[in-house]
Amino acid sequence: MNDYQEISRISRPAFFSRVLGYLAVGLGLSALGAVLGNWILPLLGERYMFAMLFFMVSELVLAFVIGSKIDRYATSSIRALFIAYSFINGITLSVILAVYTTASILMALLTAAVVFGSLCMIGRTTRLDLTRMGTFFMSGLICCIVLTLANMWIFRASGLDIALCYIETLLFMGITVYDMQMIDRYYSQSESENLAIYAALQLELDFINLLIRILQIFGVRVDDR
Repeated sequence: MNDYQEISRISRPAFFSRVLGYLAVGLGLSALGAVLGNWILPLLGERYMFAMLFFMVSELVLAFVIGSKIDRYATSSIRALFIAYSFINGITLSVILAVYTTASILMALLTAAVVFGSLCMIGRTTRLDLTRMGTFFMSGLICCIVLTLANMWIFRASGLDIALCYIETLLFMGITVYDMQMIDRYYSQSESENLAIYAALQLELDFINLLIRILQIFGVRVDDR
């Protein structure tokens, strides 16, 4: 019997604390990956693009494996995958952060932390149930991705880019509240460590995406100084 199937009978607050603990670890590893990526990647020269492609593909594969094998892998395996994903996520994030000034990055981090924390509180206290809106949020994100790609290759309209950033910010704000409410549903399914890690992964994605959108809207680029 793997760790997923073992019912630990922990309390709901304890399960929630585990989720936040894994979230803190994940964000810390992403920060470390961003620092190392900003230092190491420029040294690769012509191999820079191949390295970035490798890390981006690895990040997607790890996220897919964690989500699809959450009920099959032992907790130690899911934990190792989560650690690897968080660190690689930071490396890929370093490419975006390198475009902006240090002051902009710090401003975006502070803003994202305040907004994310507020949304988490709303998700834990509001009586409005958003757990049925997962399809709506995913459909909105897919539409934004399609429009972003179309604008990148066809329209090339800067105004559309800004509009999509605002829309995506609102979507991720809603998704953050949604993911916070889903923690209770995970707990009702099983109090396993695996689901706590999976919930932390979802929240980490929400925070990183909010950070990126805030930078895109308000950040000052290094080239613009």
